[in-house]
Amino acid sequence: MKSLRDEWSYLVHSKYPIIAIIFPLIAVLAYSLLLPSSQINDANVVVVDQDNTAYSRELIQKIDASPYMNVAKIVTYTDNPAQYFYHEQYLAVISLPHGLEDNRNRSLSSRVGLILDNTNAQSISFIRTAMQEISVSENMELSVPAVLKTGMNSEQAQGALNGIALEVRSLFNPTNDFQSSSILAFTCMFSFMILNITSLPIVARLRVSKRLAAELQNPFNILLRILPYTLFSTAGLIFSLGILKMFGGGRFEANPILFMIPVVLYVFGTVCLNVLVTWGAAHPGIAAGRMAMVFMPAFVLSGGALSRSLYQPLAIQISDFFPFVWMFKFLRSMGLRGAPFQEMLPELGSLLLYVGVLSLLVIARALWEKQKLAKLPAGATPEIGAATHHGGSASTPGGGLSVQGAPSVPLHEPVKD
Repeated sequence: MKSLRDEWSYLVHSKYPIIAIIFPLIAVLAYSLLLPSSQINDANVVVVDQDNTAYSRELIQKIDASPYMNVAKIVTYTDNPAQYFYHEQYLAVISLPHGLEDNRNRSLSSRVGLILDNTNAQSISFIRTAMQEISVSENMELSVPAVLKTGMNSEQAQGALNGIALEVRSLFNPTNDFQSSSILAFTCMFSFMILNITSLPIVARLRVSKRLAAELQNPFNILLRILPYTLFSTAGLIFSLGILKMFGGGRFEANPILFMIPVVLYVFGTVCLNVLVTWGAAHPGIAAGRMAMVFMPAFVLSGGALSRSLYQPLAIQISDFFPFVWMFKFLRSMGLRGAPFQEMLPELGSLLLYVGVLSLLVIARALWEKQKLAKLPAGATPEIGAATHHGGSASTPGGGLSVQGAPSVPLHEPVKD
């Protein structure tokens, strides 16, 4: 009972009761706003209208009127429909063949192509259903009057009953094997989690060991500390992708050397973001506790678990603040869809710009901290603890973190700098 009372006393005097109640409520509210529906409505599709007739335009209007599809772009020709999936703007390409109206008037069959991005089956199931319903409806409108006429030959009768034949082609995963993609998503998730656990306490570790002031003599030192994380996390992720492809039969179409470029930017940007989020943490325990602020939103919005098409446009815009989301964009487009590196240069430029901004913010935060320390009286320091460079740490009965020769700092009472 003494152990129970001791732990109860610790918890009620900490922030855990509030966190345990508030965080689930925040999660419920956030997911309710991000996921307004369990199905994808008004999915953006591209229509290739090779017929360009009154009937083809009428059919396009019916496609656009479906609650599951939104005709976002109409082109007259394409020799590479897969290119519309590279930047994750469209979920399907619908091809209306030349002679569509003429075949309809002659009671002959026409083959309408439906090309789907099958990297995520959740995104395309309703599109397939909607197109099948439209084709059945069109066939009924044509066949019922036609079969009442006499003198039709067998070819015309078959064409009248099947005026539109829907040909479905699923790109990037024709066998519907999603085991590899699931393993891929969780591999990236665990790599991301380990990266966060390790890199979040960087500044806090320097603070408790009283090395932060010396480190800030050159603000670029913080950025230099990010390089080892970039090296090992990139190597681990590329190596695991190679193992999955060679021995697990996973799909990965990108050039590994070129794919390392966005991965390096993702790792470097993620650690920069972690440094900014945890800069004011008094010690590593508090810094590690802020992982939920980076890990959960990034993974949920990345599309690794749920299709990004389910989210509100605002959520998609917010997701661009997480480098992990950008990495998943490159993984899907280059790794799974086989997009050429040149095709992804706009996204790569945007990611490079964003990581550059994060780096500048880290430098600015370091300069601000340096100026603040310079204004303190001689001998005074806001850093916590009095450990030397090789000082160790130990837990205290109160549940805090104690550095050798320093007073105890409770985990639930961060010191604001």
